[in-house]
Amino acid sequence: MGIVLGLGGPYYHDASACLVIDGRIVAFAEEERFSRRKHHKDSRSCTVAAAYCLAEAGISLAEVDEIAIAFNPTWPEPSETYTDAELIAELLDPAQFGHHLPRQLTVIEHHLAHAASAFHPSGFDEAAVLVVDGSGDGISTTLAHGTTNGLKVLRQWPFSQSVGWFYETVAEHLGLGDWTSSGKLMGLAGYGNPDRYTLGFLSPQPGGYHLDLSRWGIRPDEQVDDQYTDLCYYSRLKTAYAAAYTDLGIPPHRRVHAYDPGSGRAVPDTGFRPEHADLAAAAQHLLEQCLIELAREALTATGATRLCVAGGVGLNCSANGRLAALPGVDELFVQPAAGDAGCAIGAALEVALRRGDLALPGQVMTTAALGPAFDAATISAVLTDFGLAFRDHGDDLPAVVAGHLALGHTVGWFQGRMEAGPRALGRRSILADAHRTQTRDHINRHVKHREEWRPLAPVLLEEAAPDLIGTSTPHPFMIVARSATEAARELIPAAVHTDGTLRPQTVAYDAADPYARMLASFAEQTGRPPALLNTSFNHEAEPIVCTPRDAVATFAASPLHALAMGPFLVRKDRPSWPSGTLRVRETLPSHDRYVVVRPRPSSASSEQDPNSR
Repeated sequence: MGIVLGLGGPYYHDASACLVIDGRIVAFAEEERFSRRKHHKDSRSCTVAAAYCLAEAGISLAEVDEIAIAFNPTWPEPSETYTDAELIAELLDPAQFGHHLPRQLTVIEHHLAHAASAFHPSGFDEAAVLVVDGSGDGISTTLAHGTTNGLKVLRQWPFSQSVGWFYETVAEHLGLGDWTSSGKLMGLAGYGNPDRYTLGFLSPQPGGYHLDLSRWGIRPDEQVDDQYTDLCYYSRLKTAYAAAYTDLGIPPHRRVHAYDPGSGRAVPDTGFRPEHADLAAAAQHLLEQCLIELAREALTATGATRLCVAGGVGLNCSANGRLAALPGVDELFVQPAAGDAGCAIGAALEVALRRGDLALPGQVMTTAALGPAFDAATISAVLTDFGLAFRDHGDDLPAVVAGHLALGHTVGWFQGRMEAGPRALGRRSILADAHRTQTRDHINRHVKHREEWRPLAPVLLEEAAPDLIGTSTPHPFMIVARSATEAARELIPAAVHTDGTLRPQTVAYDAADPYARMLASFAEQTGRPPALLNTSFNHEAEPIVCTPRDAVATFAASPLHALAMGPFLVRKDRPSWPSGTLRVRETLPSHDRYVVVRPRPSSASSEQDPNSR
């Protein structure tokens, strides 16, 4: 039995751990979920995430055959292994592992780890692979060829040609936040005109792109490797971009914060001016054009018809939608944990491949539910400790929750193993009726405490996908944008962004999966599609909840109406709800073609792991 532990997030953010046994992913988690510090910023310790992974398998750190890290600590000097005890202890605190300190780490180059995280679990026997991020080990973009023999790097762009850093500097210039807030720019872009501004310093070209900031003091031919690790170049780059955007007539935007006595918070101004949206739209369009040229080059060079994507830029759903529609792309796989956290998956799988524990094509990654789960007894004890009144609805819970949602309530949903990546996928979610735009606005304004213009995504049963997103292709990870159909605009308008797109998660119906049963019950009770709004169970300043205690704390601090954990339901208003299916069809518009009627399973336990499908 080959046991490999992969560690991700080496650059003082997004630390994570992944355990692979005999080539199969057993567990994965991000350290932020345990530290409760978003992105686990300013630390690269993977200690608690690694401890969870080992506990999931019932093994000790000493039993691990090989530990892989997704960066080269000696860059730019090449290295295959690393033995510095101080760094190893920083990554894996010996106090957590019986004072065991591993002697050696296997080094997997950062972009290779990203590429492996996408190709190895894709199930493809051949694919073009595209990795785009800020930078890692001096590289910002990689094209590779994946085959059953593994990955071959075809071409790379240095950190001085980073489109990831370009994109994040636009977000920062517009006052959306630091590098952790780049995703907001994607939402803001939908409100703008991409043709208003020309960003001539970045040029999409056949075969890729070229970045030239000479006008603002950074030449593309500069030798700047010595300015990389101390972030000197990064600082210069941000200054150059700020000058470039200011020259367009858009000075740096700094949000005004005002104290809100009602919430006790310093609330930022969440509005934007037309020029802000137009710059966001121009940046989004330019990013997409660069990625399209890169994908075309990778497809041509490999002769492949399948494309795999990873790296922080791979979290850009809108760009992924453009890649999915690109002629020559028959299938697209994007790693759901595409950022640096997902490198733990790639590093572990790459080492497993080299050891002979993994044969390609490997097991297809169809679920991101790889984190901790909590049984009914544990959940009940937590609810009791908090003094909360709750009811055990058993197998009826999905129908009861669907009834709440049909009446416009917002519900915290906590079931099974925690998902990987930044998108809620039905394990740690906030759910609402996608027909009600006022509910979307309520979630953004009062539950998530974030900008009201940011979109929310839909989850839907696969059978509704052709009507709502125009395709039956599964979209399990909410990471590829699709154009909304007319039916979607009419029936789930709260999930359709202002640019006419949505980023769906599709779910196959399974009677053992309470998430799927809840969607089916919602359709049965309302006569509308089996589709809901689904956003991550957290507020703006915290990571997605991990434990029952996290869920209760976030629920208590928010205006959510109900919390569904395991078979239990907690309500704030405590109305008298029946324990069976709620019939509310009489009060809602009827679209009978969407009615889904499922037989209730006679023996399914409410504690069955919904990941067992």
